[in-house]
Amino acid sequence: MKRRTKYAKKRKALSSSILASTLVLSSLGMVSNASAQENSISVDVLTVKDQSGDHMTVGGINQLANENKLVLFDDTFSYYTETKKGSKEIILDKTGLNTYRVQKYTDGDSPIPLNGIVLSTGAKTTAEVETFLMQLETGETVTLLEPVEKKEEILANAINPTAESNPAGAPFDGFRGPDQLIVYNRSFGETTKTNAYGYEITVEDGFVTKLGGGGSKIPDNGFVVSGHGIAAKWLSSHSIIGAKVTVDGNGTVRIIQDVDSFAFQSEQAIHQARTSIEKAKANYLDVSLEQAENSIYKAELRLSEAEALKEKDPFLALDVTRQATQLAYDAYYYSMPSNVAEQRAIWYRPEETTLEGVKQVLDRMEEAGFNSVYLETTFHGYTIYPSKIMEQYGLPAQHPRFENSEYGPYGKDLLDAYVKEGKKRGLTVQAWTDGFMVGESSLGTPPQFKVYPEWAATQRQNTTGKPVPDSSSKYYWLDIAQPDVQKFMLDIYKEMQMNYGIKGLNIDYMRYPHHDFEKSYGFSSKTRTLYKEETGIDPYTLNPSTNPEEWEKWTTWLRVKENEFVEKLHDQSKEINQKFMMTATPEPGPEAVLISDWKDDIDGVIPQAYGHDFNSIQKTVQDSKKLMPDGTMYYTGIYSFYHHLSEMASVNDVISAKHGTSGVNMFAFGQASAPSVDALGKGPWREKAVNPGEEPIKAAHVVLKEMETQISKIYIEQGAIYKREGKDLKQSFNELNKILKRNPTQMEKEINSVLQEVDNLIEKNRLESIVGVRMKEQLAEVKGWVDYSLNHQKK
Repeated sequence: MKRRTKYAKKRKALSSSILASTLVLSSLGMVSNASAQENSISVDVLTVKDQSGDHMTVGGINQLANENKLVLFDDTFSYYTETKKGSKEIILDKTGLNTYRVQKYTDGDSPIPLNGIVLSTGAKTTAEVETFLMQLETGETVTLLEPVEKKEEILANAINPTAESNPAGAPFDGFRGPDQLIVYNRSFGETTKTNAYGYEITVEDGFVTKLGGGGSKIPDNGFVVSGHGIAAKWLSSHSIIGAKVTVDGNGTVRIIQDVDSFAFQSEQAIHQARTSIEKAKANYLDVSLEQAENSIYKAELRLSEAEALKEKDPFLALDVTRQATQLAYDAYYYSMPSNVAEQRAIWYRPEETTLEGVKQVLDRMEEAGFNSVYLETTFHGYTIYPSKIMEQYGLPAQHPRFENSEYGPYGKDLLDAYVKEGKKRGLTVQAWTDGFMVGESSLGTPPQFKVYPEWAATQRQNTTGKPVPDSSSKYYWLDIAQPDVQKFMLDIYKEMQMNYGIKGLNIDYMRYPHHDFEKSYGFSSKTRTLYKEETGIDPYTLNPSTNPEEWEKWTTWLRVKENEFVEKLHDQSKEINQKFMMTATPEPGPEAVLISDWKDDIDGVIPQAYGHDFNSIQKTVQDSKKLMPDGTMYYTGIYSFYHHLSEMASVNDVISAKHGTSGVNMFAFGQASAPSVDALGKGPWREKAVNPGEEPIKAAHVVLKEMETQISKIYIEQGAIYKREGKDLKQSFNELNKILKRNPTQMEKEINSVLQEVDNLIEKNRLESIVGVRMKEQLAEVKGWVDYSLNHQKK
């Protein structure tokens, strides 16, 4: 029985049939005042109403900060709420247009059902919110009510700022300072000139037409609103495509979402899809044209239905409008080409303690189209698998989270389960490790330092003689310069490679943390002794101000020790398997610059692009490419899931990131959402793809074969190339494939010959130039992968 409170239940007087006929909108929709009155509630904000009529205001949607308020999570956020343990949460399944049934209670980080919701509040909350949640019964029906119009406003810090008019923004790109909201119109220039660390909306003729990162183009018929930090969060949480935005003379930014907003959003989506379909046709792209056109037909039909329903049944009309929008999104995805060879990787820290949990995660990855999992195999000083090496060093054999797990035929071995179950789904596993970072202060002392305290990396300011976490990041680090520490780490990596079918190793945290003088690393007793034995100098006595030359020698010595370890790791890995792939993931800053130290020891680089627009992503990639030799495999690391971008934004991130590289790594699957997974699987990743880093020759083969197929299937049939020339070019691709099988070393010469053939056909107008350019790009990829195989996978 429920407790009797001021929210105590009335007799359940409303029958399920009456509830089912109540026309209110879904969690992302709106409800008219008339509908609210029918339910005896006048709502100004999103409201949850239980079956007896008790109700509670929703204080936020998809917000991790859930203390002292009621937060609603839906499946656009993630597969899980990601909230802290100790939260009070209720999982609800969708039963109707605006109705949900209570499924069960949890204590945080709840799974979010497909199309369902989770109601959440923090461990610290108000009595009203806690009481309302706790009195909901399993099986009870809950209804969501939302106002007909949402209005939010905030005062901008500046309009068209300058260094003088906005001093707080003077040192920053676009003169936008920390936590500021800025409005830019065409008087400012062509773009906002802001960096990627913010959020911007583009407004044209009063409606939001674009959401995204920095450096937005400023339209002639509108303006851009740009936010950083707190302002960015406010802007992103209240903006959708189609929202109405005004800015008054005082700089007050007002955002309104109403029925017209969602209709505009649907029209924009249909226009985008139609444009993409026409572009695919004009450019002779290999896409799912029939599915795209069928989806756009249904979208336009639904929008017409919604228009007809608007006066008679506005609530149903809005629901049908949303259906039209989703169908238009699908049409857009289907109109995209899907490559037959590229890396589609996902970083993931596993949490599963059962085989069913592992299978569920891998099934979702397969649905999205991923072909590689960068599985975190070591973190917090433990391995995710039962490690004989850890035992030999007197350390816990496995991470405590998994030591009592059960994975069916794989026993307690989580890594074995992921490798073998992944293989069934076309997903390979590369080991992603925390390297020399082995713990965090809130978790206590790492296991290594309980047994080997002398192994701890030590900051100059640490005079305790004990292992302590980094004074800035609160992480613990192993001392990379110590020979015993290096041997331990090499033994762990050798064990993983020898005992499991992993395809590579993604090295992370293979350096000391980068700090200024007082916080700098390398001052453990052992490392100081090693340096003194070599130079006669105790590095603790050095100071960059008084001994600049000696200080530089000392920091160079540390850098050499870091690089020596990576070299040893490379040699060990290649001795076991020449095709084993070592990749590094430099963050922007000092680590990115130092990546060239490892040019002879790593096979691939995954620069981390934090922005969400083509220019910022590509700048990160191109800057990194300048530091490494030709033949290095490049993928782009993007943060679409981690930043909880929408499905459309996630797809566009993938397209931007793939350009000029051999694939994409997404961070991280722990924050993936069902709509984004569905969108990737319908769009750029709907066809299976060979991973060129792991199988470069096979990747080259399938691309050449695909080029042959496209000549017959698309280019000749649609008039992009004359029939005779098409057959000749198809034969040339076929010959390249034969040479690739016989002797890959001849490929460069033969590819150059075919490239000349393509150029001649373009020059003679016997081949459409846009197709010819695409062929040249494909041949360049093939050449790059063959070179990679010859240089990085020598037998």
